[in-house]
Amino acid sequence: MEYFVSERNGEEKPRVLPFAILLAVACMSSLGVSARFWFADGRSLQRLVDYQTFKLLSPPSIQQSLRCATAYVHRLTEHSSGRDLAIWENWTQWLVGQFYSPILRTQNPRWIVAGGRGDCSERAAVLQDLLGCHGIETRFVGLGGHVVLEARTEAGTSVLDPDYGISMDLGIEQLQQQPAGQVAAELIRRGMTVPSSVQYEQLILTDFDNIPSDWNAPLSPRLKRLEEFCEIAFWLVPAVSWLFVVWMVIPVRD
Repeated sequence: MEYFVSERNGEEKPRVLPFAILLAVACMSSLGVSARFWFADGRSLQRLVDYQTFKLLSPPSIQQSLRCATAYVHRLTEHSSGRDLAIWENWTQWLVGQFYSPILRTQNPRWIVAGGRGDCSERAAVLQDLLGCHGIETRFVGLGGHVVLEARTEAGTSVLDPDYGISMDLGIEQLQQQPAGQVAAELIRRGMTVPSSVQYEQLILTDFDNIPSDWNAPLSPRLKRLEEFCEIAFWLVPAVSWLFVVWMVIPVRD
């Protein structure tokens, strides 16, 4: 007895990857990308446009550039104890932040400007980005829990504090060598209250957490690299997921 065996060369091979899970990842990650544009409000976009426009301005002198940039960041943002990154801003970074909370605090000047608020270190990060566009070297300096920016130019070093909106034409070491009360007196002359001026001088003279970072380095290089990786993953995950989805639905023949 003869048996007839049909040829099945044209039929699809069974897929190994779980198609349903891959499709869900592709859809959810694409939704996360779309949410960045859906939830962006007009005020955030206006601040970003204004910030990018200010970057293109060229003040007539370096010292004026330092003063103008410091005052500008002080006006553009307001002081806040800290802002966690929202899930719609970067879902990959938000997801990592559920297991490692420090990554929820962004160092990206774009997100800080868009949010319109930040603490002393975040506002200093915006100022560092702004001055870096003009080729000015800067570094973060810790002062007893407070963070300022020190700029280095041909004219010397300057202390810039966008959190208070002040700039001083002396570096940290030079300010610490000033006679007692002189820094506070200068701040009072500029309009700062007496208690705030005295407190600020004490911050400059403190030995606690008075540690400068490397020049032109972010406040936390490790977190900065992790944040950059999350930004790449934000775009890469949906793109790769959809490529695999398309690959899986295309028939594979013998």
